[in-house]
Amino acid sequence: MSILSRSRSIPSSLRGRAISKRSVALHSFIFLTAAVSVAMGAYTYSAFGMPELWPLAILAAMATLSYRLREPDVGSRIGFSFNSIILLAAGVIVGPFGAWFVGTVSMATDRGRLRLQTTFNVAMTGIIGAVGALAYLAAGGERQLESMHGVLTITHSVGVPILIADVVGCLTNALLLAGVIHFYQGVPFTIMVRRVLSGSGWAYVGYGIIGFLFVVLWFPAQLGPFSAVLVLAPLLAARWAFIQYGDELRSHERTLDTLVTALGKKEPAAIERSRRAARLSEWLAEELGLGPHQIGAVRYAGTLHEIGHLAIPARTLRRSPDLMTSQERRLLTTHGVVGARMVEGISFLDEARSGIRHQHERFDGHGGPGSLAGADIPVSARIVAVAGELTDLTQVDLPDRPLTPESAVGLLDADRGRFDPVVLDALRRVLAKHEWPPSEGADT
Repeated sequence: MSILSRSRSIPSSLRGRAISKRSVALHSFIFLTAAVSVAMGAYTYSAFGMPELWPLAILAAMATLSYRLREPDVGSRIGFSFNSIILLAAGVIVGPFGAWFVGTVSMATDRGRLRLQTTFNVAMTGIIGAVGALAYLAAGGERQLESMHGVLTITHSVGVPILIADVVGCLTNALLLAGVIHFYQGVPFTIMVRRVLSGSGWAYVGYGIIGFLFVVLWFPAQLGPFSAVLVLAPLLAARWAFIQYGDELRSHERTLDTLVTALGKKEPAAIERSRRAARLSEWLAEELGLGPHQIGAVRYAGTLHEIGHLAIPARTLRRSPDLMTSQERRLLTTHGVVGARMVEGISFLDEARSGIRHQHERFDGHGGPGSLAGADIPVSARIVAVAGELTDLTQVDLPDRPLTPESAVGLLDADRGRFDPVVLDALRRVLAKHEWPPSEGADT
């Protein structure tokens, strides 16, 4: 799979240069991250020294186990492990260099990934460990915990600094992940930050609480390494909850696949159109700065924008538009309303229904089914209208040669009053970043 994709809207003489720039930017970001991580390791070692080996070994083993037991997909291209909890506790128990070492070792043991991805993961986790430990100390966190007593004292000197370190670690994680995905897939940086925070931000609140519990059991309660056994229970419970969440998201995808497959039985080309319209809808939603939840709803609407074709006779779908009767044309325009009714009752598609139903509204108000105009048209419908039309105009199975993306955008521009001009502007920017039509293995 190619890491980077070419933009079809860039002149052929400039494509190689554009790819080179994007590839150089990605590699530069990863190597800069690695350099910062190495520098932080060197600094924390010189400033704070080497911690005791036995707690360092225990925490490194726990972090490595956590990564091995991770849940690889909980949505938004983000996985989950309880590594962050261990890094947070390590920052208190073994100090900044120890936390950096624990994070680095836990990721360095993974041999199955691409070298570039492993390099980034190792560097990022080391940085998060060191930054969290330094934030703990900067917030006044106590280093000598063996003799601490009293709930208020422990809460003030350990609990509050750990929560501050937790927030700093969460933000560091979001910024680094957003950076690498921005350079890798072209997703706008701010969108990716919001997506990571919405996907894992609240989980970090729990990380801080469990990390605090871990430290309290280790030092004030004087349980030492045995505290790791007690902390494993809530950690495994948290992992179970994230697995359930990941399973729910995958069940949503299976539902979408089932619906699209059913449409494909009647109209085989619709499967590929659905895939492309979903991808373009998601790109447009990202470019327009929608929130992660909205982006998901728009992608669902793009995927199912033609599901209403199931209620239209196959002979009508196969007929050339030039040969259709007026009655057949009217019937074809109802597919949005019919499709919205078909997915009614599927709870995770509630917000996508308006995008399916109103995809044939015109921006000037002369469309249907509701004669909505301008901002009254749901944003998902305005996006799907553009994505669906560009997909139709550039589909490879057209009797005549499919239009190039540039020609298709020109036709959309010429149909004045039909499409939202803001979405059309976003379309030009998207086509300058991504290959179109997207290849089968392209990343969304």
